[in-house]
Amino acid sequence: MDMSFMTIFDLVIGVLGAYLVFIGIKCSKKGEVDPMMITAEELTKCSDIKGLSKYLMPKTAIFGAFCVVFGAQGFLNDTGKVSFPQTVNVVFLIAFVLVWVVFSIAIRKAKKTYIH
Repeated sequence: MDMSFMTIFDLVIGVLGAYLVFIGIKCSKKGEVDPMMITAEELTKCSDIKGLSKYLMPKTAIFGAFCVVFGAQGFLNDTGKVSFPQTVNVVFLIAFVLVWVVFSIAIRKAKKTYIH
């Protein structure tokens, strides 16, 4: 198996996605926010951690699930296990960027709403 930069990048995206799904679900259930999402310093300024968790952590799990899908598609394509048409690769890349932008906006909104 060729371990090119893009193959490693796809693996990292997939593993990060799995971690985000895990912390998204775990923190949603506990009413917490993982310091990977919002720094510990910012969390001390948070007026409603449970509200922040309820708003942000489900979105984190959804973003993580998308990352797993994008990482798997890229890995399968880069290793030659599945040969996706160029159009599919472009659609996945554009979708990944759009999902990332939407998630970034959600983080900014959460910080603006809950951290003072």
